[in-house]
Amino acid sequence: MHPTPRFIATTALAAIASLALVPPAPAQDGSGSGQAPSQPPAPRAAAAPAPELAALSFLEGHWITQLPNGMVSEESWLPARGKSMLGSFRQTRPDGKPAFFEFSQIVVEGDRVVLRQIHVHGSFETDARRKDPMTLRLLEASDNSATFVPIEDAGKANSADLARVTYSVDDSDALRLRIESKPMKQTKPGEANPGDVEAKPVVIEISMKRAR
Repeated sequence: MHPTPRFIATTALAAIASLALVPPAPAQDGSGSGQAPSQPPAPRAAAAPAPELAALSFLEGHWITQLPNGMVSEESWLPARGKSMLGSFRQTRPDGKPAFFEFSQIVVEGDRVVLRQIHVHGSFETDARRKDPMTLRLLEASDNSATFVPIEDAGKANSADLARVTYSVDDSDALRLRIESKPMKQTKPGEANPGDVEAKPVVIEISMKRAR
């Protein structure tokens, strides 16, 4: 026996009417039970930048330069969040292949500000000479400039011959890196013996414009 359209319509109306007689289900939030409705927890405020990192805000942004040989160097720093900043460096060959990467963190630890950095090759393998992070501490910061030096424990600094690194931003809105080694004796073939040469630091300077 097949139901007629009239039977279907009548049955549907009866079902709707029966639903109207069903009492509402108890509220899940406590309303209707004599209890105050529960409130969702208030969102917590994000951690404000630590005051120790305020002088390093000049690092924030994306900086880039192209070398005469076609290599491209670029560095990026995220704004301070809580007690840390995060930075990355990439060098790209003219053929587009990555030469190497560096990843840095600046962290407030106790009464000092520490910079740690790791170096990996283009295919992301660790450099055998730099398996452990290099660890520096903030020596001074002022006027859009900050200088870091190896921590006192040479065994944990992993800084080799590095003496200091200075980041600064000049009036042309360029980020400058000055990397200075410990005093070293250097001679060219045919010149005097190393013992006759005054030891001087090796200085490398890199300048990168702010990316637009």
